[in-house]
Amino acid sequence: MKKKVIIPILFFFIGISSNAQSIYNIVYEKQFHQNITAENFNAGFHLFDYVDSLFIPKINFILQNDFGKIINPIFRFSKLFFTNYLITDYSLTMNHELGHGYRMIEAGGTIKKIVYNWPPPFSNEFSYITLNRPTNFTKQQELMINLGGSESNLVFSDFMRKNILLDKKFNYNYSLAYLYSSNDMPGYTAFVSRSAGDPARYRKNLNELYAGSGEVLTRKKIRNYSYFALFTDPMNFYALKSVFYDYVIKGIHSSKVEMINLNNRFKYLPRFRFEYTPYGPELVYQNYFKLDSKLMQFSFSHSDAELPDSWRVTANIWNIKSTDKLSLNILGQIWRQPEIKFYQNYKLINIDGLGGQFLATVNYDMIKNKHLYGLTLQMGYKSVGYTLGEQLSKGIILRGGLSFKLGNSK
Repeated sequence: MKKKVIIPILFFFIGISSNAQSIYNIVYEKQFHQNITAENFNAGFHLFDYVDSLFIPKINFILQNDFGKIINPIFRFSKLFFTNYLITDYSLTMNHELGHGYRMIEAGGTIKKIVYNWPPPFSNEFSYITLNRPTNFTKQQELMINLGGSESNLVFSDFMRKNILLDKKFNYNYSLAYLYSSNDMPGYTAFVSRSAGDPARYRKNLNELYAGSGEVLTRKKIRNYSYFALFTDPMNFYALKSVFYDYVIKGIHSSKVEMINLNNRFKYLPRFRFEYTPYGPELVYQNYFKLDSKLMQFSFSHSDAELPDSWRVTANIWNIKSTDKLSLNILGQIWRQPEIKFYQNYKLINIDGLGGQFLATVNYDMIKNKHLYGLTLQMGYKSVGYTLGEQLSKGIILRGGLSFKLGNSK
């Protein structure tokens, strides 16, 4: 019934006139969590890209003679290695560790400390977070801690991907950040096998929850899902091309992002990924559509066959224009989830079954000197249950902040 009701509502919003343009938000809410932090980090990368466009030469370090064809790429690669690589690693490693921390705070614990270690080749040590656990703590809350780090970066990559598809271009300053964040979960799962790592602890806790001494989720199965997610994301290939070919070799700041042309007006881009949840991984089939300048994303996800049944239907529509200054983003999702047990205010809560979330983001925009400035307000409601980047509890969502888009000086 809910599926039948939501479809005509979505197509009503699709029909509203819109003008595609990415917008970056700095959002505030009393209790910080993954969605807010990821959105703010995206705004930070946009600011970095703008400053880079003002002060860092991208095409010519010296004249384009035979000698320059060698020196220029070396200079650009050095700039990439000593600035983009280190800034990206620090920002998204901290986003990852804070994701663990936010899930612990939600469970009633606290963050003790976060230790950041430089990436290879500067260090061979992993960064880590230490946490204070509350007295009452369920196995599924432990699973939430395990998944919280990669979850934060998945949310970050969703915001970044949306902005890239709206602009139809991939700025090289976003490439390493996208590759890190979008592939945090599948890459970590596929290539890191140490027992102290998040994927190994998640798999161990999940098997203890549902199989006791057996295995419902093997390392082989989850690695196969990881490889499939890594190699079926077309945005990974755009990111690699943008940074290593278009920027390092050719000296171009951004490269065009293509989608599959269904006709002259309608474009399509599919993706697959999996998401860890407190009841097992969900397999997610994402579908992005572009109708003229309108961007939409519809996805369906379901559980692995060996784990308790779950499903989720999600829809996003971005940059619905009601006036020249007023734009709207719409998010809606419904789900069916198996039992989740968690403590809240020292009380054990059991939930399962149907749930959903609705979130509207209103942006009031003003353009001045090719820059966009404005205010943003997010309003919505979420029922009790798990969804990416939000707290388990139900409640009204109310957030406010600033929106902006700075025009590059190129």
